[in-house]
Amino acid sequence: MSGSRMRRSWIGDIVSSWYGRLPMRNRLLRIATRSEGGEMFSLSLRRVLHEHFGVSVADYAYGSLLEPGRADRFTSIGPYASIGPNVRRIGAAHPVSAVSMHPFWYRSEFGYVGPGHDVERTPCEIGADAWIGANVTILPGCRRIGVGAVIGAGAVVTKDVEDFEMVVGVPAKRIGIRFAQSAQEQILASRYWELDPAAAALRLRELESPISDAVPEARD
Repeated sequence: MSGSRMRRSWIGDIVSSWYGRLPMRNRLLRIATRSEGGEMFSLSLRRVLHEHFGVSVADYAYGSLLEPGRADRFTSIGPYASIGPNVRRIGAAHPVSAVSMHPFWYRSEFGYVGPGHDVERTPCEIGADAWIGANVTILPGCRRIGVGAVIGAGAVVTKDVEDFEMVVGVPAKRIGIRFAQSAQEQILASRYWELDPAAAALRLRELESPISDAVPEARD
């Protein structure tokens, strides 16, 4: 279906090419994003996030981490990921082992340290079709959120989340797993998230019957 394709527009091309020099750049980016069908489909939004914020967003992902500045650089968001309102991905912590933890001493733009000084910023990969609820905070200790994982609203994620794992709370803890091991293997082997929506829909229908017969693991 043509309505499900990734899109670019003439205004998006202008905004993404000149983003760093534009006044009211984020307002113009929102206009460009809407002209391309919204966050799920906008190629211009993805270009700006990649080039100016160091954030990589795959096709059909959507949500608050696609707002400029909400995800630290080295964040990678997989296809079909669903991200709720007011989610934040923090890739660095203040340097608690230093005498002073103030940004003056590790950010070069203030003029007290030279270029290249910074605290360690960790990467984080958010897997395909993960669902992250509203008001979640992802801290530097989390390097990966797995394929099909679920993070409950308001959680503070301090460590990796496995494929299909469900976590909630502060700090986030596992409450269960969505599918039995055999079903997980079938889903992962299908790699439906690499397909466009029309083809993915067919693949998902093929998976539905055997997956529904599999019993998920008991909660911890």
